[in-house]
Amino acid sequence: MKALKKEMMIILNGLHRNLGKLVFIFIILNIISSNADEIKIVPLINLEEIEPSYDEDIVLNNAEQFTETKQNDNEISNNNVIMAEISILNKITTNVDRVKLPLKENYLYQDLKIYPIDCHLSGPYEKSEVGIYLNIHHKDSQEKIFNGWMLKSLPSISSMEHPIYDIWVEDCI
Repeated sequence: MKALKKEMMIILNGLHRNLGKLVFIFIILNIISSNADEIKIVPLINLEEIEPSYDEDIVLNNAEQFTETKQNDNEISNNNVIMAEISILNKITTNVDRVKLPLKENYLYQDLKIYPIDCHLSGPYEKSEVGIYLNIHHKDSQEKIFNGWMLKSLPSISSMEHPIYDIWVEDCI
């Protein structure tokens, strides 16, 4: 009889432990389900209100619309135009030219048509970063060579693939 009583006590202790776990799970599920009513639904994005990105192709067939001469620093300081400053390396002659380009104006450099679209300078409390959004085409074939952001601190990630020229970002003025 004492053995049966011990077994009954063991069974009851096991039920109490499992019952405590079940009550705990029930309370947690009740809390989660009561908080589910407070979730707010976010409205859908209206695609008509989103501004277009810079992925558009800008190709001009008239070569006279491109600037071929380099601008003087005096001309640049008189205009209140943001300038994109890039360096262009000719891999054959090893000449490096530092060029200041006004935004949204075409520039002809030897076999390249360069069109800087936008400049980005990081804020004062951010990591120092300069980025320029460029469209670069081959002068004769109108073939797109590069379209996208070039970053000063990460030139290898956003580089232009060309057998003769290499371009990298210097500054936005």
